[in-house]
Amino acid sequence: MKKAIYIVVFLFYSCHLSAQDTTGAREEGWPEINVFYSFNEKWRLFAMYSATKIRTSDYTDGAVGMYIDYFASSSLRKKFSPQLQDSSRGYYLWLRAGYYYSSTPQKSVSQVKEHAIATESNSRFHLPMNVLLTARNRLDWRFVNGDFKLRYRPKVTIEKEVQTIYLYCIPYFFGEYFVNFIESSSDRFRFCIGLEIKVARYVNFESYYLRQFQNGETVDAVNAVGVALKFYLSKQAIEYVFHKKKKST
Repeated sequence: MKKAIYIVVFLFYSCHLSAQDTTGAREEGWPEINVFYSFNEKWRLFAMYSATKIRTSDYTDGAVGMYIDYFASSSLRKKFSPQLQDSSRGYYLWLRAGYYYSSTPQKSVSQVKEHAIATESNSRFHLPMNVLLTARNRLDWRFVNGDFKLRYRPKVTIEKEVQTIYLYCIPYFFGEYFVNFIESSSDRFRFCIGLEIKVARYVNFESYYLRQFQNGETVDAVNAVGVALKFYLSKQAIEYVFHKKKKST
């Protein structure tokens, strides 16, 4: 329990430091909702909605997306803790493809509308002390205001399950780089530290602090605090919820 408390305190302390940043970095809030629906051991649907809120203004924008996940080599699946409903943690390789749309508000000075197809592969490696490393390679096939722009986003995540009598959570950190093939001046690097907590049988809550580093005059430095509510559903999960409601009535 002490370890979990230390992790939570560290995360909130990091967020507090970001709020006191004096480097001129833009401060943002990133709320998000994720819904996962598992059809079987190999296929899963993922839908998401996210928003961006700049602290010093009324400016907000949002994105919505839907993806299909495919989990390869299920026979090589490693047993994972049943405490967390995220089925992807048990596989060494899984693939994702989908569509997302994002737009700035109509009142914004420079309006941006983006349609994109995202394709990615995720490889997982189980390290000593039950540490999990995930290497992701993602390509975004983007149409920004009608112009085609290809972007590559490699990402490395390190995470570890922490379980106590009262709490089940996963602290993690990752580094992600955005490579724009047409406009290299828009390349950016992000570092993130976060914590995902199981709050109900099929619901997790995630909170994180992310730092985006400046790249010339094109890419601003950003301090972002994000929160995400994640729902892990399946046919069995829905049956369980409705069966529980019938019993209570």
